[in-house]
Amino acid sequence: MKKILFITTVLLGQWLLSQNHDIQQVVTTPNGFYSKPLKTQKEDHKIDGSPYSNGDRFDKVIIKDYSKNVQDLRYNAYYDEMEFKMGNELYYANKEDGLKIQFPELKKTYESLTYTYEGKTKTGYLVLLVDRPKYTLYKREKMELMAGTKSNNGFTQDAHDYYEKDKDLYMISKDKKFYKFPKNTSDAAELFSVDKKELESFVKSNKINFGKEPDMIKLTEFVNK
Repeated sequence: MKKILFITTVLLGQWLLSQNHDIQQVVTTPNGFYSKPLKTQKEDHKIDGSPYSNGDRFDKVIIKDYSKNVQDLRYNAYYDEMEFKMGNELYYANKEDGLKIQFPELKKTYESLTYTYEGKTKTGYLVLLVDRPKYTLYKREKMELMAGTKSNNGFTQDAHDYYEKDKDLYMISKDKKFYKFPKNTSDAAELFSVDKKELESFVKSNKINFGKEPDMIKLTEFVNK
């Protein structure tokens, strides 16, 4: 194995020892994926709902060239972080640009990226839907924290703040730049630099809906051929 993650007896012993000294470092790996992770932020008040787009459980993951003993992870779509649990504590894994994290049971793969979209540069995780050299299709999942409402009388309780799923954002990566997925055939022909008539024929014969994920995948696969 090219890289050894955790957990070995020595590293586990170091972690247990560190708990007595309040040391943030949990595990050190050659590339730093789990090195000096940050503790998750603890909310100081009740929040309804969940920040996790795939549910609260930690799932098995596969990372190419890593040991099979990778820590179980879950994606926090509010903080845009991969979380893992060590003992009773939650931590964020370090982001490594280009790292692909596959969740077999969820049939999803996330990629850690630093990308620029609409003039803003961000480092985070995107769901990888079509992985091709020419055009790559990504999906950004996001949770918003919405404010609860105060009771206007003495009979009902205040409503807690709550997590609400934001609309998924689909993006095409082209020449290392990110663009919003096209909304119609004309926009698609321009973005993908393909013949408009040929694309119209494909869209019509396959009944492509530019707002549905399976059709977005099918269209992206087509323009990559």
